[in-house]
Amino acid sequence: MKSRGIINILFLFLSINIFANFNLETIQDYDKQKKMTDSLYLSQNQMHLYEKDAKAIIDSYKKAINEGIVLVDDDLKRMAISYSTLNDAPKSTKYLEEYIKKSHDFNVVESRYFEKISKSNEFLILLKKYKPKFNFWFMINFYIGLIGIFIAIVLNLKKDGDRVANLLISLFILFTALFIIHIWVFISNVQYNFPHTLFATISFNFLYAPLLYFYFKRTTIKHKFRLKDALHLVPFVITTIYFFKYFILSSDAKLHILLNNRDQSFDHALIYVVIFKIISLVVYGFLIYKMYRKTLKSSSIKNTIILKWQRNIVTLNSFYVFSHVLYVLMVTGLLSMNFLIHPQIISMSLMVLYVGYVAYVQPKVLSKNNLDNELLKYQKSGLTEGFSNDLKEQLIKLLNEDKIYKMNDINLETLSQMIGTTRHNISQVINEHFDMNFFKLVNKYRIEEAEYIFKNDLNNNLNIIDVAYDVGFNNKVTFNKAFKEQTNSTPSEYLKDLKHQNIGNYKVNLR
Repeated sequence: MKSRGIINILFLFLSINIFANFNLETIQDYDKQKKMTDSLYLSQNQMHLYEKDAKAIIDSYKKAINEGIVLVDDDLKRMAISYSTLNDAPKSTKYLEEYIKKSHDFNVVESRYFEKISKSNEFLILLKKYKPKFNFWFMINFYIGLIGIFIAIVLNLKKDGDRVANLLISLFILFTALFIIHIWVFISNVQYNFPHTLFATISFNFLYAPLLYFYFKRTTIKHKFRLKDALHLVPFVITTIYFFKYFILSSDAKLHILLNNRDQSFDHALIYVVIFKIISLVVYGFLIYKMYRKTLKSSSIKNTIILKWQRNIVTLNSFYVFSHVLYVLMVTGLLSMNFLIHPQIISMSLMVLYVGYVAYVQPKVLSKNNLDNELLKYQKSGLTEGFSNDLKEQLIKLLNEDKIYKMNDINLETLSQMIGTTRHNISQVINEHFDMNFFKLVNKYRIEEAEYIFKNDLNNNLNIIDVAYDVGFNNKVTFNKAFKEQTNSTPSEYLKDLKHQNIGNYKVNLR
């Protein structure tokens, strides 16, 4: 499937996820509430009379409550206004909040009938909970979120890049940007006017890390997706299915959840989401870092912009993982520092801005040709000193301890598979560290093993051909030729000299 088709499907899913059951009624209700004049609010001429009778109104409602009558929306608002008239902030805000929760009228907190208590701590707390807060930080982060959405779209329009890699990084940026916007919609109380944003990005928690992980796999080893890779989406699918029951709720039902559960867990499943998100971020973060380190070792071009790009992405991702852990500690009450919500927003914002910067200022970083030529080519043509030494140590272990040279069918391909690298890398290691080719190195170890066997065969019980087969040769001719090249004598001549040496040593010992 082409990446454009994939991105269209994902955007469609996103639209359903965020704006399920969303219609113009929400916006129309909001505008109506702002423009509508409350019939309960009295004119300035009537204010004196209302103050005079406020206590009587309160007493009548108290009597009704004692008789078991449940106060409706308008009754609660009258009680709130009456207590405000009497300058009783605690009771006024109590009934005012009850009214808000039942009527969903959030604009009432801005009414002039609460001027007397507007400076009280109780009323200020109520304002903080329900009044929209369009401050500087909200606008900055909302703007960054919009930039992220724009970058996600533009990355998929690039024609000179790896379309799969660009799709992965663009989806990562898209979901990160939407999450930033959603956080600030929640913090600023705007979600009360758009309740369908409830849990809109909950499933994305399990997409950030896998998307970034597969982006690294794609750009480092040209990973081709297989069916089993879909297993990485299992947490995302499970979360989406579980929270679908919230997605299909009406706006009033979602408002009820927001208003009555803002300061507590809505659902025990949220605890598991948070726990598994941390596990996901930490595990994938480690895999990404490990992949980056491997790429760094296997590349001879340590100062390329590609490696700098990957280093910065890994650093920002590590910062996000760490900041999210701190945020979770704050949410669970283990750390009582509310400002810890900001580091994770900052880390995500930096990620969005950095990718945007690179996409426009250093576009060749995301160029397919640049990736292929500067990053991947060395996997075929060179080694760093550190990686070369690691391969040499593995090779020496296989030769000295496992004695793989005794395998008569050993070849460069088999050896490279044992070590887990390419034929080219093994060939280069042998040339650089042993100053010979593969076959000469194997024969060197075989001949040294044959010499050891000959020296320890004190009774001369072994035949030369048996020793040749034992050390890995397939025939006597090849064995004789290799033996002569390394020792300057044939096996027969070597045995004669060895016999004379043994006799000479025996005579010396007799004396």
